[in-house]
Amino acid sequence: MVKATRRYFFAARNEKTPDGYVIQFVNMPDLTAKGTTYQETVYYAYRVLANFLLGLPKKSAPLSAYTLTSLPDDEPDPNVFYSLVSATEDFDPHKMEMHFTLPQAPPDEIRRMAGQLAHLTTYHQKRQKDPTA
Repeated sequence: MVKATRRYFFAARNEKTPDGYVIQFVNMPDLTAKGTTYQETVYYAYRVLANFLLGLPKKSAPLSAYTLTSLPDDEPDPNVFYSLVSATEDFDPHKMEMHFTLPQAPPDEIRRMAGQLAHLTTYHQKRQKDPTA
């Protein structure tokens, strides 16, 4: 029998901006990570979350105060999406994982939403105008 590893889940608001990405934790609004690529921003988000969780005083609010209870209502901004960050009990950022969620929908709608998510997480660098051209 495989032993299950306990994981805590934290909701994250992901935003694609003109300069890169911003990830903010829903239940910890002061925790923010910024980066140029999505992968870089996820790495920073894991580090920020780990530092916060490892620094919690022993007599602070229970960990459940920071874990997922609900996701905010859908935002009209097409550059914003939500994900879940899972952390093991030791809060090691190298063991954290980003999980994407899609609501139950017909297959064509799921494909469309997955395509939109893939587009948002793909970094497209702005092309600089060549001054010699």
